[in-house]
Formats: sequence, structure tokens, C-alpha cells
Amino acid sequence: MLIRPRRSRRINGRVGSLLVALAAAALTASCAESGVVGKAGSSGDGDIVGSVLSPTPKPSVSGGSHQGRDGGLTGSTSLPSFDNAPLPRPVAARQIPGPYTDKNGAVTGKLFFYRQGDSNSGNYYVCSGTVIKSKNRSLVWTAGHCVHDGKGGTWHLSMVFVPAFDNNRGDPNVDPSDLTQYAPLGTFSAVHVWTSPEWIKTGDEHGGDLAHDYAVIEVGRNDDGQTLDDAVESAGAKPIPMWFSAPTGQGKTPAMTIRGYPAAEPFNGMAQWDCTADTVQLLNVTELGPDAKEYRAGCDLTGGASGGGWFARAPGQATGEVSLVTNTSVGSAHNAHGGNWLAGPYLDARAKQLYNTADGSAAP
Repeated sequence: MLIRPRRSRRINGRVGSLLVALAAAALTASCAESGVVGKAGSSGDGDIVGSVLSPTPKPSVSGGSHQGRDGGLTGSTSLPSFDNAPLPRPVAARQIPGPYTDKNGAVTGKLFFYRQGDSNSGNYYVCSGTVIKSKNRSLVWTAGHCVHDGKGGTWHLSMVFVPAFDNNRGDPNVDPSDLTQYAPLGTFSAVHVWTSPEWIKTGDEHGGDLAHDYAVIEVGRNDDGQTLDDAVESAGAKPIPMWFSAPTGQGKTPAMTIRGYPAAEPFNGMAQWDCTADTVQLLNVTELGPDAKEYRAGCDLTGGASGGGWFARAPGQATGEVSLVTNTSVGSAHNAHGGNWLAGPYLDARAKQLYNTADGSAAP
């Protein structure tokens, strides 16, 4: 998960020393942070945790370097029920040619944010996210560690989502205060954020409760007054429906496409990449609880792809249509001894409850 910004650290131990978080890549920039204007607390629906954020980030200080860096990712929690399962077949990532203003590309976007205390450090962070179908036409699904530090931490600040972000052939030194040239559908600032109580209570840079590492962001309108769904639909895309409690038996999981903006080496976070995994494992992670499950697939995306969607065709969907099954949470980060893989939480009834809470929020 996210920890203090530092240069990337490759994991040289066995894959069993879980887990390398695919959290955000930290990119150097001179910036200022906006504060939380609402109080974090219960959303009113059970013990789901939510926060109200400032909808408008303060601009960063002009000038300065914007050199990209990895977020300094570690993994040391051992989860034998996960680690000891046979590794999935590796799948090489494929760069998606831009522009992303089409049916498939427009629903995936890049999330920019700051962490508490970063105002003087010059660091900001990135994750990936997916535009999901909702009544308020303004929701993004991502990872829990992309919105909150976890145990003892705080909500991230000044979150801005950019659907179809595209700097494919440009300078990777991006200033998050001025994303207009990379945002063909506009930029959307977060106004409400929800994540699981499990992530808030136990999440950390070593993993914590990975089975609940998911979150929903409600965003405001872009500068043209469009909702998020208005913007992606103008590109011919449709917000992605959720597929909760997807098949659980070994060998019954559908093939999935995993997409995001990997920013840690050898990638730079400026383009969409994906993997198509014909075989997806669904593992019982008993150390996290009797019902805890994680999807795992061979894929070599890296930090910055966290929060990106895993897509599959659900029963009854038309050819060419897909649903979101999970989000990228953690991965091997090119462990030399353990192949390349990603993992994401099994989205069960608890995840659906969180979605329903966000879905019931008033439109911006």
C-alpha cells in the first residue's frame, strides 16, 4: 500500500513474502494540498466509512521538477494460503494505442491525489480507476489504498480523476495542477469517498486486509458542466456495470481483461496498458478470515495500475459488453523468483453494500 515516497524497491524474496502493493507511483512536483472540509465518519449505512472532500484542489506552485518516481512499495506479510498456491501463467501487458476516447478507453482513467503532509515534500501520487454505472452518474471504482492510508492514517487529499487520460507520446513530467492538455473528456474532482471499514482498521504498506481493499469515489462535474457519465458517453462509451459475487469455484472464473496506468518501471504512467488473462485464480485467503477471497492472474503491470478494473462478460451480457469484477490491489512487481502477477479482492455482499451507499448519494 502507500508509504512514504521513495525510490522503487524490487522484491527479491520468494513470492510467499506477500505482498508488493501496486499502489500509486509518487511523482515529484511542487504542490499545495487542500484540506478535508467534511468530517470522516459513518456514512449512515452500517459501518461503511466515508469522507466528504474539497471539490477543488489548490493549484500547485509554479515551476519545479515533475520527475516520476515509484511510491516505495514493500510487502512482508506472509499469507500461506495465498502464497503456496501454484502461480498463474504470466501474461505480458499490451500498450493500448491512444486516443482513449472510444468505447473501451474512456471508462478507464487516472487518479491524482496528495497525502497528508505532502504540501512541502513535492510529492503527489497516482492510481487508476473505472467509471461505473450509477444512478448519480458520477462514480469511480478504485482500490481502498488509493483513497486512504489505512490503519492510523488519513484520507488522501485533492483527488482528481481524469477519464481517458492520454499523454502517450509526451513528457512524463506532469503537473497535476494543470491536466487540461491530457484530459480529452475533462477533469473531475472528488466530492465524496467511501471505503471499507476493514481497510480503515487494518490496511498498511504491508497489505492489511487485502480482501477489502476497494473504494468508491463520487466526483463533481467537469468545467463544461458535464457529469462523469455525460463525458464518457460523449465518447461513445458506457459506464461499466458491477458484477458482485462472481463465480467462486476453481476453474469457473471467466477470462478477464485487466487495465490501468502502470507508472513504476518499466512503465511511466502516461498510457493505458492491459493484460488478458484466460485463467484467473480465486484463492481462499484464510489468514484474513473464513470468507476472504482474492482473485489472482498473471500480469506484469506495476505501481500506478492499482485500482484499475478487471473486466469480464457477465451472464446475459451482449457480445462486446463487460462488467467490473474486481480492482487491482497488489502484485508481484516483477519478483525475479516468483513471476509476474496481480491480485484483487473478491467483491461480495459487503462490497455491494458499499456500492449501494455511494449509488444512493445525490448527483453533483
